[in-house]
Amino acid sequence: MLKLLAPLFTSVAAGEVGLVINRLKRNAVFAGIIAVLAIIGVIFLVVAAYIALAERYGQMHASLILAGGAFGLAIITYIIMKLVERAARNRQRERAKVDTSALLTVAALAAAPVVLRSRALMMLAVPLVAFAGLSLLTKPKKKKRRRPEDTTSSTGQDI
Repeated sequence: MLKLLAPLFTSVAAGEVGLVINRLKRNAVFAGIIAVLAIIGVIFLVVAAYIALAERYGQMHASLILAGGAFGLAIITYIIMKLVERAARNRQRERAKVDTSALLTVAALAAAPVVLRSRALMMLAVPLVAFAGLSLLTKPKKKKRRRPEDTTSSTGQDI
C-alpha cells in the first residue's frame, strides 16, 4: 500500500520545495531592487546635504527631489512585493487543498481492496462512504440578510 502512495508523497514534497525556492528567488529580486533604490536615496541625501552646506541654494532642490523619488520607488516596490507574495500564498493554499483531496482519494482507493474483501468492513464502509460523499457534495449555504421592507411610498408617506 505504501508503494502506491510513495509517488504521491514525493510529488507533494517536490512541489512544496519548488514553491519555497520560487518564493525565495522572487523575494531576493525584490529585496535587491529595494536595496539599490534605498542606496540611491541615501547617496542623494548625502549629496543634498553637501550641496546645502556648500552653496545653500540651487542644486539642493534637485538632489532632494531625486532622493525622495528613490525612496518613493523603494516603498512602491516593497508594496508590490507584498501584494505578489500574498497572491502566491493564496495560490499555494488552493494547491494544498487540491493535493489534500488527491491524497485522500488515493488513500481511499488503496484501502478499497482490503475493505471489499471483508464483508463486515464493507457493511461498515458503505454508509461511511455515502455520508462522506454527501457531505462533500453539499456545501453549507451562506445566509443572506434580509433588508427590512420599506413601508413608505416613493413620496415618503406611509402606505
